[in-house]
Amino acid sequence: MRRLNKLIQSPAYQASLAKTAAMEKERVYCKHGFDHLLAVARIAYAYLLERKNTDYPREIVYAAALLHDLGRWVEYQSGEDHASAGARLAEPLLQAGGFDGRESALIVTAIKEHRRKGEKDVSPLGEALALADDWSRECRDCGAQNTCHKFSPTMLELWY
Repeated sequence: MRRLNKLIQSPAYQASLAKTAAMEKERVYCKHGFDHLLAVARIAYAYLLERKNTDYPREIVYAAALLHDLGRWVEYQSGEDHASAGARLAEPLLQAGGFDGRESALIVTAIKEHRRKGEKDVSPLGEALALADDWSRECRDCGAQNTCHKFSPTMLELWY
């Protein structure tokens, strides 16, 4: 997990988290800080293991999850989809972190796909991120349920 530590300690990664946090300071819905990213990593990895999918080592799953919302601040600033922006921002971080070209391609693809849940051409890692992104939310205790586009009452049945 040395490469993950290098990735999350990088100034560019920390700057992206800080920019997102600043832009979400007044947000009433789920925020996209490190706690969310780590929850997505854990859930995505467990999801893949439960499906006996061993094509993605833990470090690859965690890297994809920890980077999947990297472009949130870009979306807030410019309106560009955060999945596309995040994939673009992730590439140099992955290279600097020591991930090879094949690993980086898997991770970047999953980041691009993490908003495409249920579509046929999504990779297993992209699907795992999409599901984990939803499942990581603590909707049961949220005061913004009635205005959140992510919330539905049946969602609670799946999670709790």
